[in-house]
Amino acid sequence: MIEFETAERGLRVVDTVEEVEYVVNADGVSPAPATTDQFPAPIDAAVHIRTDRLSLPTVVDYHLRDAAGSGRRAVAGAEQSVTATTFVEATNTPMKLYLRIDPFATVATAGSGTRISFDGPSTVLVGARSPHRRPAGTVTVPKTPAGVARGVSLFASALKTTSPERSFPTLRGHPPMLEFGEAFDADGIERPATGIEIRVPDDYASVFSVAPLSYYLGAAVRTGAAMPELVAGDETVPLRGELGEAAADTLRHCFLLDCVARTEGLYPVSLRERAALADRTAIDPERWYEMPIDRRTAAYLSVPRDATEDLLDWHLTADVEPAARNAAILPFVADDLAIVRSPTPLAERSTATTEPDELEEFFRADDARGAPRGSRTTQNAHATAESVRSPVETDTYGHVWVGEQFPMGASKPTVDAYRRRLGRQPTDDSTTTVTLVCNDEAMLEEIDEELYGFFDMLTFEVRRHNDLTKRELRSVLRTETSFLHYVGHVEDEGVQCADGYLDLGTLSGTGVEAFLLNGCRSYEQGQALVDAGAFGGVATLTSVSNAKATTTGRHLARLLDAGFDFHGALDVIRRIRISRQNYVVVGDGRVTISQSDSGTPLLLTCDERGPERVTVTYHEYPTATYNVGSMTRPYIEENGTQYLAVGEMATFTVTYERLVERLSDHRIPIVVDGELWWTNSVDLSTLRDRQ
Repeated sequence: MIEFETAERGLRVVDTVEEVEYVVNADGVSPAPATTDQFPAPIDAAVHIRTDRLSLPTVVDYHLRDAAGSGRRAVAGAEQSVTATTFVEATNTPMKLYLRIDPFATVATAGSGTRISFDGPSTVLVGARSPHRRPAGTVTVPKTPAGVARGVSLFASALKTTSPERSFPTLRGHPPMLEFGEAFDADGIERPATGIEIRVPDDYASVFSVAPLSYYLGAAVRTGAAMPELVAGDETVPLRGELGEAAADTLRHCFLLDCVARTEGLYPVSLRERAALADRTAIDPERWYEMPIDRRTAAYLSVPRDATEDLLDWHLTADVEPAARNAAILPFVADDLAIVRSPTPLAERSTATTEPDELEEFFRADDARGAPRGSRTTQNAHATAESVRSPVETDTYGHVWVGEQFPMGASKPTVDAYRRRLGRQPTDDSTTTVTLVCNDEAMLEEIDEELYGFFDMLTFEVRRHNDLTKRELRSVLRTETSFLHYVGHVEDEGVQCADGYLDLGTLSGTGVEAFLLNGCRSYEQGQALVDAGAFGGVATLTSVSNAKATTTGRHLARLLDAGFDFHGALDVIRRIRISRQNYVVVGDGRVTISQSDSGTPLLLTCDERGPERVTVTYHEYPTATYNVGSMTRPYIEENGTQYLAVGEMATFTVTYERLVERLSDHRIPIVVDGELWWTNSVDLSTLRDRQ
């Protein structure tokens, strides 16, 4: 899965499964294969290189570890002298990256990266590990709530540790798959002995609601309780109120406290959330870290909930219909650490967030053939309002709907699409291919090859097609491509072509991995593309005007190219006065087509502007690669403080000059007065002029 290549600037490290790469800058290196047993952590592959200096272009924060693996954190910005064999562990590269360096050397932050210099030519051992994970097996259970509970209890078999470090995404393995059968069969899978139980009533809704909590805590789920409760060692705590909310609150609470406690372990960083919590209540992370998981969990449950409730945003909510057929999706929502709401709450249509000129018209009649003037359809009568549901809004930016019909403002995954995420196979090369298709010359403005391939660390191939016939489009859809960006008309009969309509439901397969199907009410055709083999993509729920569709399509393309997944990209769209209610993700909403140069994709919002200073807020968007629990350090700050990289992270007030100095070299989306800018393509000092 990990390959090394000589690059123009040095050594290219390629993860062929995740289709991402990273370049270690070093002059004239020739990598030679090396063994992996010299590293303090599991490594997929390693090479030797010889150089007198190298740099990691995006790594500002790193850890230094001795030959035995014990670590000390390097202070960001301060030069470190290496006088013994040392491992440099990078913190925000696309794959886990280690460098083994021998004395004598210096390590220092240099601009937006890290520089390592030697007294003379020296041999460096470079090792990397892919974050890609696969389930260890499949658990077969009877088709009953108790049977599903028994299977859910084994999800924690995938945890690589029960220490607080399991709050790091790389130390949480993927839960085993679930399937129904006549008898229980664990396939040799065992749950760690944690001493923790969750007792719930004997129904699917209760079992579904606690699945992610059970996975993270390593808790056995027992059915038959009159009232839900959590048992940790000698402590029993009722899960009061609506069970989904209680389980979500407990998960966030324990997860945050693990993130605080882990600062006493292998990663002794200065964590902003730890300092904030200490200002609110008495904490004892050193004692917590040394406790077994049951006693630690009991100790966490004694910490006031109001001390933690607003310190950590969450990333994903999954509304799961409480039916046996949906049990197979639980390993995936647990792996994503989603908040589960079961049964699925529905909003009244009159209270849903809508755009009156389009969505109200959409709900006005079941057979609304009159599309808005200037939209991308002329009929499309089959896609009626009865095909769409309005889930209750959630405070997470990602929202999954597992049930009948299509969700407004959420994504609709399938088990098959999630399985494709796991079964992603290595490619022959790391090139990201983008296929642009426009079947209406009036919409050519949306399709622009320059939207893609901004990162010089990535290799992009852009293919463009206009006015395809049905046969030609079918051939294009059979060809392997990382991303399909289609603009044009979508009707009842299918996707419009030069000689009629191609119904994507007739495809026997597709080479498309992810897609944006930007035509009116394209969700059924988008679902057909997922059914044909795509991982997932964005489609429309309503009639959309050409102007709005063009603007949205271009923004989505740039955001996906910057490493956002579909959930994150649509959340950014919502922030720039374009309703995400028009769009739906079908398939896996955590699909990415590119990588962010900052690890976790980042959005800035400009909140206030004065004559000399500007206030900006950082918003982080975890992905399947950089999942919740990852840490980051804002470019704008130099005190070395780390933050948990999820949701609204921090707000800073700085001079305009400081903002330009720290951000203009990075390609980061920033929302200003409801408009989406990019920090590397705009003179940020113009913010002052727009007051």
